[in-house]
Amino acid sequence: MSELIRDHGISKLLSLFLLIFTVSILVILTSVPSQIFQREMETEVKSLSSLINENQWLDLTLQVKNIYTNNYINNGVQEAIEDALLPKGNYKVKEIVEKFKGDFILERVVNNIHILSYQMVYRVSMMKYWIWVMLPLFIALIYDGYMIRKIRMYEPRQISIKGSRIWTRSIVYMLVFTFCYLLMPNFLGQKAPWYPVVMLMLTALACRNTISNYMKVA
Repeated sequence: MSELIRDHGISKLLSLFLLIFTVSILVILTSVPSQIFQREMETEVKSLSSLINENQWLDLTLQVKNIYTNNYINNGVQEAIEDALLPKGNYKVKEIVEKFKGDFILERVVNNIHILSYQMVYRVSMMKYWIWVMLPLFIALIYDGYMIRKIRMYEPRQISIKGSRIWTRSIVYMLVFTFCYLLMPNFLGQKAPWYPVVMLMLTALACRNTISNYMKVA
């Protein structure tokens, strides 16, 4: 784990997250048509029903709706964004925007902010759901990695340092991919609900292999 901290410092990781966030926001808000963005989001939500039963799907979508409504709409965030980017009065900003034919872009940005906010609430809620469901798998793989580590402590052969570093660094890459997942539009179609499941399984496997190889490299 020392390799993980040394090679990927907290400041570097946060800088990478900030860069990904800034670039993604600029691209998504300005270049993705709102109708396509919303349609793909609806496809992702509906496709989740193929992985879980109907009652669980209804509970999850209702939970997402309540969180979005209470924290985004009722708290005035939605209205504040619309007032800031789509001024209703005869403001200088509005005159400049209309002069350069940018009113359509601003409407797209506002609509995409609303959709992106719902997407992030939905995907965070879905990640929490799958983490809870897959918690026994995490515990089992971590325990398995710990037992393998104890066995290997008595083995004369050495584990590849390069292989161990790959598994250790993969945890950081999983964090980056998960952060990107929260922001990027649905590009997987009806297979989108499988993404967090696969990522969590790979993360659990990476944790197992990191633990099993830790003492042989330290």
